[in-house]
Amino acid sequence: MRDRRRGLAIGFVTAVFIALVVCGVAALLYARVATATSRPAETINPWTVHGVVRIGSKDLPDTLGPMLGEQYVDDDLVQLWGGFLLAWNDQDQYVPDLAVAVPSFDNGGISQDGLTFTYHLRKHVLWQDGAPFTARDVVFSWHAVMNPRNFIASRAGYELISRIDTPDPYTVVIHLRRRFAPFLGTFFAPSSEPVPVMPEHLLARYPDLNDIPYNALPIGTGPFRVVADQQMRFIRFVANPLYWRGRPGLNEIDFEWLPDDRALLDALREHRIDVYLEGAQALEPQLQGNRGYSVYLYPFTRFADLGFNMSKPQLQDRRVRQALAFATDRMRIIDEVTNGVNIPADSDQPPFGWAYSSAVPKYPYDPRRAGQLLDAAGWRLGPDGLRRQGGLTMRLELVGWTGSVTAAEAESEIAREWRAVGVDTVVHNYSSDALYADKSEGGIQQNGRFDVTYEEWGFGVDPDDSNIFECGATPPEGWNIYHYCDPALDAAEADALTRYDVAGRKAAYARIQAILAGDLPLLPLWYVQSQDVVNIDLRNYKPAHAFAPLWNSWEWKI
Repeated sequence: MRDRRRGLAIGFVTAVFIALVVCGVAALLYARVATATSRPAETINPWTVHGVVRIGSKDLPDTLGPMLGEQYVDDDLVQLWGGFLLAWNDQDQYVPDLAVAVPSFDNGGISQDGLTFTYHLRKHVLWQDGAPFTARDVVFSWHAVMNPRNFIASRAGYELISRIDTPDPYTVVIHLRRRFAPFLGTFFAPSSEPVPVMPEHLLARYPDLNDIPYNALPIGTGPFRVVADQQMRFIRFVANPLYWRGRPGLNEIDFEWLPDDRALLDALREHRIDVYLEGAQALEPQLQGNRGYSVYLYPFTRFADLGFNMSKPQLQDRRVRQALAFATDRMRIIDEVTNGVNIPADSDQPPFGWAYSSAVPKYPYDPRRAGQLLDAAGWRLGPDGLRRQGGLTMRLELVGWTGSVTAAEAESEIAREWRAVGVDTVVHNYSSDALYADKSEGGIQQNGRFDVTYEEWGFGVDPDDSNIFECGATPPEGWNIYHYCDPALDAAEADALTRYDVAGRKAAYARIQAILAGDLPLLPLWYVQSQDVVNIDLRNYKPAHAFAPLWNSWEWKI
């Protein structure tokens, strides 16, 4: 990772490869990032509300329903109230949550053929209404995921389970039909489409979980309980006195949605929030030096990209997509729009991860090459400076989400650069919940109502992203909104998902990256470095670098 920036104390760990025996999956390695300012024990901001942390975000949650959310903020919030079998910490390690240990080959939790996983569950864990948590809840949650009536982004991994045995109330034995390398990070764990364990005693009576009161005021096993939900714009969490680790260090966490980054910056300066999650990179200079706050800068397994709708006639020829890549000055956008905060990307895999391959086609900024490719694809410049083929003008609708100053400035720059090579670009942004909504709810992406989309994709703790590229992952079965299908890629994905040895998986992901970089269903722009602005009085804030950063809220104190 690159070291950033003014006034930040950033410590790096030597880039070593940490291989987990469990499931043959290697943990990602990230740069270690220190807080911008150490908090003296005696320092108390006069505006600090003791025992209460106020979080601000520009992302409006879809729902608190445990399977229904499509946005990153949904994953953040479930960390406060929900529980998983395994969690992921700031040291890039699995942490047992509702399970007492991480299954492995060495401890017998994974069978030698890789088809059986055994979880031993914590005893004396209570749901927030006082009911006991048992293996029945895990089995019920699996059935809920597999219920075809339930809307869910992905059933990957869950659909490979042939049966689940519960030899006692605190043991779960899962039998797979075939090997699945990411299973440990998928099954009620920190995947890219995470699902917490759900309470059988509250939900078993419903034929589906899509539109029930529970989705506004869920009951979980996490450190905080949801007690107020004002249409997702303000959500109040209070400490769960029944939490299995003991009462959390805070009394309350208040989440507030604000419409855009500038409103969040104003709230920060007026001391109305304690945490500005994912501060805008475009506002990086303004985020520095705010008295009473620290800036936490840390790499995250999320990339921004331009996704191409290959069902549109303008984009079916890959030479056009490659031309648009050459016409995009990604380094300039990183430097000028994100103030150099984000990390250059040529692949769908993070350059700081074990699965990354540098042996992929590259697209440095080259408008002349872009023009040659467009000419070769039959798109000729007209006297008005626009390209046409037959009676069709090369005009693209670029969609993104509102509220992000970084996204808005990047889109504006991309439209300018593409216009310079004869491509007219119209930008149309939507609220994030509309952009990413499920297909049945009219989601812009899932219904293909775009030519190009500015978007972000976040991994779980495994490099698997087959859910957005495989032929069978078209919405609503997955997130292949690009109408992309390549049997060679599917074969490489199958290899990556069924091998448990790291070397074999790495070779498979090298093939996948080469295919994707050549075909370009999407163009990676950068990998994200998150910058959270945090009240200096908040102790034990230790964001994780994958899945969701708020993994240890029970330890927070203010």
